[in-house]
Amino acid sequence: MRLEIERTDDIVKRVYDGELPYNTAISVSPGTEVVYVKDGSVAAVVGEGVSEINSAGALKAVFGKCKVKQQLYSVNRGKQFIVLWGTGGIGYRNKKGELKKAGANGSYRFAVDNSSALLRRFGYPEIITESDVKEQLKGIVTGAVKEAVVAAIDKDGYNVGGRTGAVQKKAQEKLEKIFADYGLFLDALLIEEVTDTYGETGNEEE
Repeated sequence: MRLEIERTDDIVKRVYDGELPYNTAISVSPGTEVVYVKDGSVAAVVGEGVSEINSAGALKAVFGKCKVKQQLYSVNRGKQFIVLWGTGGIGYRNKKGELKKAGANGSYRFAVDNSSALLRRFGYPEIITESDVKEQLKGIVTGAVKEAVVAAIDKDGYNVGGRTGAVQKKAQEKLEKIFADYGLFLDALLIEEVTDTYGETGNEEE
């Protein structure tokens, strides 16, 4: 048996689920990685080109039938994905001691770095999309941004809108390891704006 595995437009897509014949050949298209799951565990990760999986000796292959459930997942390794994010409720106190709330929004760009780790973290679903990553990491991303914004206010004053580069750097440094744990490479975290801090005067001498 030979299977042609094409690159999915999504991040991950399950392309086979069943009892895979012994010595199956798979042809993997460029920009694609295939995760071979056997009996609930990752058995192999296969790159582009032709490979053989579920190997068995000649007699077993001819006279036996593999009854173990198996899945194949097509993983898009040739594309960077973009997710938009936004958050409010960034609490800080102005110079008068009043509690104020700021907001921030932007995007982040990522790619798959470790296919098997990604599938393990997401629980081997049928598909993984940008929306799934956004939902899974929403609180983590906004939490890191909130922390970085408050740190910038404490250090440099309230007009942090003109200092988003430092905020981005601090938040991205924290997020890179977390994304790596999910099998993802965080290429860039972008902050378009930090709102509701411009009216304060905490960085001017009075």
